[in-house]
Amino acid sequence: MFGDTSGNLRPSGNLTRAEAATILARTQLLDFRHNIRSLPPGMATFDAFADVRPGHWFFYYVAWAYDAGLVQGFAGNFRPNDPITREELAAIIVRAQSASSPTGNAPFTDADLVSSWAMQYVHTAHSMGLIIGDPCGSFRPRDNITRAETATAINRLLGRVDSQPALQAANVDNINQARQFPDVRAAAWYFPSVVAAANDHYLTRDVDGAVDWMMIVR
Repeated sequence: MFGDTSGNLRPSGNLTRAEAATILARTQLLDFRHNIRSLPPGMATFDAFADVRPGHWFFYYVAWAYDAGLVQGFAGNFRPNDPITREELAAIIVRAQSASSPTGNAPFTDADLVSSWAMQYVHTAHSMGLIIGDPCGSFRPRDNITRAETATAINRLLGRVDSQPALQAANVDNINQARQFPDVRAAAWYFPSVVAAANDHYLTRDVDGAVDWMMIVR
């Protein structure tokens, strides 16, 4: 994840569908530090969506995400600038795991609000520990997901879940090179996930799964 033109991450801001496709495409590519400027191998043209055209900043990212089976459209459109909902992101991250959907219902107090098409995705994402409910046990499936919440979910997807104390105690050789944002406070609950999502880094993991950062990659 990267900041906007002002250098802010906007952690409480909505994530768009185009931004979600971009982030998930980056998790699937080996060289994701540079902008994608080509279509996936074997794809000569990309015209799956009427509202995703060459020249849009997200064109190639959506093409890669579509080719990987991560995103779908609506009656020939992708609606790239619409906010993405919590249940929609759950569907994308489950597809990124190529996970089969188990039977059953997600154990949220508002499970009846989950769209029928999304129920198995939400249940799978919860069973895999990729999404959790709020302190009241609700998932709020049709609420827009924030950028901070997305960073947290994607780090769970990648197995890079760092706690605040663990990150503060980590002995990072070149921590001064970490990308930081003026609107992301070190005391915020999402700080470790945002730092991990915004900085390529080497890490080690002990037998208990605890993560220790080693070096920021630039």
